Amino acid sequence: MGRHAHAPTRAGLLALAAILAATLTPTATRADEASGTWTGAVELRANYYWETSTRVVAPEVRARLVSPDGVQVDGSYLLDAITSASIAAGVQEDIRFTEVRNQGTLGVSREFDLGEAQLRLGTSGRVSHEPDYLATGITAYSTLSLNQRNTVLSLSLTYIHDNVGAVVRGGEARVDDTGRDLSDRGLQGQLEGITAGLTLSQVLSPQATVVVGYQLVQNWGFLQNPYRRASLSDNLVPEVHPGERTRNVLFGRLAYFVPETSTAFHLMYRAYMDDWEIGAITPEVRVYQMIGPSVVVRLRYRHYNQVNSFFYQDSYDGDPEFLSADQKMDRFYSHLFGVQLRFALDFLDRTPLSFLERSWIDMSFNYWNQTSRFGDGILAQAGIRAPF
Repeated sequence: MGRHAHAPTRAGLLALAAILAATLTPTATRADEASGTWTGAVELRANYYWETSTRVVAPEVRARLVSPDGVQVDGSYLLDAITSASIAAGVQEDIRFTEVRNQGTLGVSREFDLGEAQLRLGTSGRVSHEPDYLATGITAYSTLSLNQRNTVLSLSLTYIHDNVGAVVRGGEARVDDTGRDLSDRGLQGQLEGITAGLTLSQVLSPQATVVVGYQLVQNWGFLQNPYRRASLSDNLVPEVHPGERTRNVLFGRLAYFVPETSTAFHLMYRAYMDDWEIGAITPEVRVYQMIGPSVVVRLRYRHYNQVNSFFYQDSYDGDPEFLSADQKMDRFYSHLFGVQLRFALDFLDRTPLSFLERSWIDMSFNYWNQTSRFGDGILAQAGIRAPF
């Protein structure tokens, strides 16, 4: 059956949605509510990161379920297998070790119809565990949609509480006469924080959207790394950071879609400043190109430029109040180049795998070139998202 020029295919509509990268939270439609239909999606993803001293392999699964009355449940599980030879990860010898981190999230939300507006209220929790770290967090958020969902205002508030431990790798025997593991140095401190965020999304025209936002982060407690040692008068001593840190982030994105060529352009900008006097800017451009009704190619370039904190030095003398060996506190800049391929599985229609006909597969590769001592890096991802 032929396709009318002004009637885009289902795959084409999905591709257009991906290109515009709408920030609206998916909700159950009125038709679904009336018919009693449950909807949702399952996503499987593989993540790979590599730099000079660290390699991360991280499989992930995400799921969403929306009930007929509009209750939405989101969950995810991530497993990080981190192979490192970095002193900052607790290595005391020239060896590599692999550490596993498990992270799970669970959230629930519901949208309320207020007539000419819609209000979504939700909450989510996160737990992340590794041998020397336990991180927990809870988030409450709301999304107010106005003007037939052309204007969306989002608010969020997150509280975190982390227990920071230390496990030393390498060296002599790590078990004493009683069987106690001497490599486990126990709890080193606790880190707490509150993050408040505000985001405004506005549809400017059928082809253009703009997003602006602000985020305030307040952290206190144990803000240094229990493994890193700073150079003080030719000696290595534990680093000492200030006990509080306030971070400010401003960000924005302008997206424009050109129907004649099925091309979308995203211009993004992020400005960061904290009271440790670290400042950074991150401009980024992305180009999305549809190839036929079922394939989307994305190209991206991102630049990052940062100034150092007020107390960071390569080495210290005298009796400084604060010491740091964190290379991310120093001045550096980076360039990121990336490509992503997304394609729909609509060709599976009328096959035994037709239950996947609305699914998308994506693959991406990103390369970092940076001046920090971490060196260049690679990030690769692949995933499949299957709605139902």
